[in-house]
Amino acid sequence: MSSEETDDEMSETAEEAETLQEDEEVSTQPEEIIYPEPEYEFATEEVTLAIEGLGREYTIAWVSDLHLVSDHEAGEELGDVHGEYLDAINKRYEEMAVTSDGVHAEELWPEIVKYLNYNDFDGIIFGGDMMDYCSNSNIEIIKEGLDSLHVPYIYVRADHDYGAYYGGVFFTETEARELHKTIDGDEISYKFWDMGEFIVLGIDNSTKDMPEYYLNMVADVYTRGKPVIMATHVPYESKVDNSLAELSMQVRNTIYYWSDVSNHYKPNVITRQYLDLIYSEDTVVKQVLSGHMHAGWDGMITQQVSQHVFNPAYLGYIGIIHVVPASE
Repeated sequence: MSSEETDDEMSETAEEAETLQEDEEVSTQPEEIIYPEPEYEFATEEVTLAIEGLGREYTIAWVSDLHLVSDHEAGEELGDVHGEYLDAINKRYEEMAVTSDGVHAEELWPEIVKYLNYNDFDGIIFGGDMMDYCSNSNIEIIKEGLDSLHVPYIYVRADHDYGAYYGGVFFTETEARELHKTIDGDEISYKFWDMGEFIVLGIDNSTKDMPEYYLNMVADVYTRGKPVIMATHVPYESKVDNSLAELSMQVRNTIYYWSDVSNHYKPNVITRQYLDLIYSEDTVVKQVLSGHMHAGWDGMITQQVSQHVFNPAYLGYIGIIHVVPASE
């Protein structure tokens, strides 16, 4: 065999080995997952927050006030919903948990999950009242959707998430919290993101006064010196814009946010200390995000802090928060 033939064979062998190696590298690459596009056409609320020193833009989705009702055809055998309460539950199902074009929350929820997976988000905030009352059925449906998300999320609970309203589960709040732990653990650590450049802090169960341990956690976050985005369910009073009070009276016929003049959400000493951290001139809070009103509002609650109140998901709304670098 000539040296030329040997060289040619060695060259062919090397090329084959290189090709095989390339094929193996390609085959080991993870396949890109294509998420289905939602069929429902959602209305979106865009919020832009500029923070100094950010290295890039972050995009966070907001969903709240879905008020899922899944027990409307339940019988006594389920144990969660008793037959004598089905009329009340069906009324909520037909009049509350439904979009203006007739899509009920239990059909809308899978579409919301599709929307959140299909679009490019850095995180998702579920801002409370995702279910209309606590029941095993409602928990199971919400959990199924959350388990299929490929994006990190925070689930900030509110009164309906924990409540036994309208003939739902006759649990104590402690028992309801145990049921919610089957979703995501339902601990403070699951409602807190340190994004490195800023912090997203979820305020859980905000229809009630804040416990002291929660205030201590918030105060500790303040000492980190990073900009903070507060995610809560119940909004906070504006000290500089009366239009929030006007909207509240129009849609709720009462002051439906934390305020000294509210019949529903008048802060005690601990909650007042928490609110003072937000209202102070040197606050690290840049933005408050909330729901609960079932109507949208955007404005300032002090000269330093903005607040956005999102429209409810049961009407087909999804919020999109753009956290962007402040221009020089």
